Amino acid sequence: MEKKKRIVFYDDLNGPHEAQVRENAALTPEQCWKALLRMKKMHNQIFKKQPAKRAARIVIETPSWM
Repeated sequence: MEKKKRIVFYDDLNGPHEAQVRENAALTPEQCWKALLRMKKMHNQIFKKQPAKRAARIVIETPSWM
């Protein structure tokens, strides 16, 4: 069961960063992997993966009228 997120008020701007570092340090490797996959999925949904660019090539042919 996931614990509920609480609203936390910080005194300075460094507070959220320190809290996140402490939270991430407590994660197990398996939890880190799941978090990475979840973030990767969200990133792909937000930025819509672009199709791979095709290699540029120049084709030289004789014109049909020659």
